[in-house]
Amino acid sequence: MRRFMGRRSLSARILAIQTAVLVLTLTAGFVLAVWYQEGQLDHQYEQRALSVAETVASTSSVVNAVVAGDPHGVVQVMAKNAWRATGVSFVVVTNAQGIRYSHPNPALIGKPVYSDPEPSSSEPYRTGRPWVGLQAGTLGPTARGKAPIFGPRHRVIGEVSVGIPVAQVRDYLVSEIPSIAAYMLAALALGAVLSLLLTRSLKRQTLGLELDAIAGLFQEREAMLHGIREGVLGLDVHYRILLANDEARAMLGLPPDYLGRPLADLLPAGRLVDVITGRQEGADQLIVLEQRVVIANRIPIRAQNRGRLGWVVTLQDRTEPEGLMRELDAVLGLTEALRAQSHEFSNRLHTLVGLVELGRYDEAIEFVTAVTRTRNDFADYLLKTLVDPMVVALLLAKTSVALERGVELRVASDQRFDGGFVEVGDLLTVLGNLIENAIDAAALATGERLVEVEFVMFGPDLLVRVSDSGLGVLETDRETIFVDGWSTKESKSGARRGLGLALVRQIVERRGGFIEVGRSEGAVFSVLLPGCVGATAGVLQ
Repeated sequence: MRRFMGRRSLSARILAIQTAVLVLTLTAGFVLAVWYQEGQLDHQYEQRALSVAETVASTSSVVNAVVAGDPHGVVQVMAKNAWRATGVSFVVVTNAQGIRYSHPNPALIGKPVYSDPEPSSSEPYRTGRPWVGLQAGTLGPTARGKAPIFGPRHRVIGEVSVGIPVAQVRDYLVSEIPSIAAYMLAALALGAVLSLLLTRSLKRQTLGLELDAIAGLFQEREAMLHGIREGVLGLDVHYRILLANDEARAMLGLPPDYLGRPLADLLPAGRLVDVITGRQEGADQLIVLEQRVVIANRIPIRAQNRGRLGWVVTLQDRTEPEGLMRELDAVLGLTEALRAQSHEFSNRLHTLVGLVELGRYDEAIEFVTAVTRTRNDFADYLLKTLVDPMVVALLLAKTSVALERGVELRVASDQRFDGGFVEVGDLLTVLGNLIENAIDAAALATGERLVEVEFVMFGPDLLVRVSDSGLGVLETDRETIFVDGWSTKESKSGARRGLGLALVRQIVERRGGFIEVGRSEGAVFSVLLPGCVGATAGVLQ
């Protein structure tokens, strides 16, 4: 059977199985129906026999004859007329002692119904109650009904027993079987037609694919979903998660019971949910997830004649490429700083050569001394106050870039950070992005071009304030500028812009600090970094 079914198509298998189920069910139903009908017929014939018995037992002439002891054999005549008129097999009348007054076999008249002296619970002449049932007697098995005969003062004086042969009941049942079978066959034909329609519908829905093909497609889908490095998220029209591969679960931190749950119950409100649900539309949406840079795309799922079924969201981890591009930006920035220093040095060297050629040696010595003192004084000031060499190096590099672009960079701090900084990487990211944006803004100013960086310590917490003389930030953009991907500039290396301030806000939120955007002459960014200052620090003397 298994080998036979294995060679059949999906529709043929379903049709065969459903037909087999229908045949078995209808066969069982047919047997139960015949069995039930047999019981009903037995009950009906028993009640019919009882009805005849009660009619005869209530006849006054029968009652009077039984009371009188039937001296003239009247009861036999009346009983014979009764069974002939009603079509029953027999009508037997007895007195209170069970002595027959009538019987189809006259030889049994005057004899008791039972030779056993023990009373029978089926005999109304002893119990005074009607009785019905199947019983075997001198005339064979019959469906019987027995009724008591009541005399004066409602005293039991005998009984009437009426029987209908069981063979007659079975003959009627056999005559009913073809009609029952016809109904069953009609139901079988209807079920077969409906099964055929169902199999055709299933074949259309499965696009004619067989079970092995469907299983193969499912396995291929699972292999592809969990094998690719991009996160794939499937949503229905109510934004319930229908599927998520391993990468998507890792990116979003989904719990094990994510299937079927609404997206809003699993992810916090924010840009990520806005992009996935389509509140922020567009291709290649940039999202910052903790330490990851993710590119999200949202594609609708549509079906013929059914409209939109949901969406597929792809999440591409661009942390490494974007990190490389940002490092390239940093290298280009460093190159620009070196070029600025080289340009500045070249100009000063030309000035020095010119003074030497003019024979103004004293002025040349004074010029070299002044230039060296200014540069060294600024570096000494930074090392004296900020101490940390990486922070000082960043500020010196940004100073050279600012000078090249015609912007003055000032650094102010009235405290000495002898203990250095804790997790200096966060501070470098904050300083680098804020100072770079400030230089870009100040370079566009028509008047004074100035960037000021101020460090203020509150115990272990550090407040960094970066201000510029640019155009400032519009009131309506003071929240938008921190959104992933928001930028007004283009990258020299082709890296995606709009990550700097998003990373700054993420660092601040992770450390439990705050960031504010104000306005003086230009924009003022104030950032509090809790726990960023080392153990020892003091006020400058």
